[in-house]
Amino acid sequence: MKLYSQIQNLVQELEEDFSSISSERKQDLALFAEKIKESIQQFEKAKVIVICTHNSRRSHLGQVWLRVAANKYNLPIETFSGGTEATAFHPNMVAALQTAGFQVEETSSGENPRYQITISEEDNNQEQLFSKVYSDEYNPQENFIAVMVCTEADGGCPFVAGSVARLALPYTDPKYADGTSEEKEAYQKTLKEIGKEMLYTASLV
Repeated sequence: MKLYSQIQNLVQELEEDFSSISSERKQDLALFAEKIKESIQQFEKAKVIVICTHNSRRSHLGQVWLRVAANKYNLPIETFSGGTEATAFHPNMVAALQTAGFQVEETSSGENPRYQITISEEDNNQEQLFSKVYSDEYNPQENFIAVMVCTEADGGCPFVAGSVARLALPYTDPKYADGTSEEKEAYQKTLKEIGKEMLYTASLV
């Protein structure tokens, strides 16, 4: 599947920057890659739920970028996201994805809207992105890898029922910049950081 050119260019930029990932972080990502490999061997595909507290920013980014990485490296990975509580997919993160070249369509409105995100012209993925708890029926209930991308969810969720592995990969929440002149820059920085690390992980599988 040929990615939209803007996303393709960004992927190339991020892959060229793998050397900036610290050796300590690379060890964590190598463990993630190992768990993905094990799941593919055992179940023929890996299911990954990316989890942060509100399922509003970082967890959605992890879900979207891991799907891009799976496509790039031709891996059988299904991606999901969830929180320890549900709020809404934050509009600033939706805007950041659009700025980066992702096609975002709002499929339902309200307090917790649903979105469909496409990464190429031939992308027929029907995945709905919205805020939900990680155990929501929309997500797999067993044999999945749980990836905690915030320290709060990591501390609040020492055990994730149904998971075959649980990993902590915390990222800084860009919400610290909401309503300031640094807002766009902070969201793009987080978007690139998570993108780079999901691509690096997939490259190891």
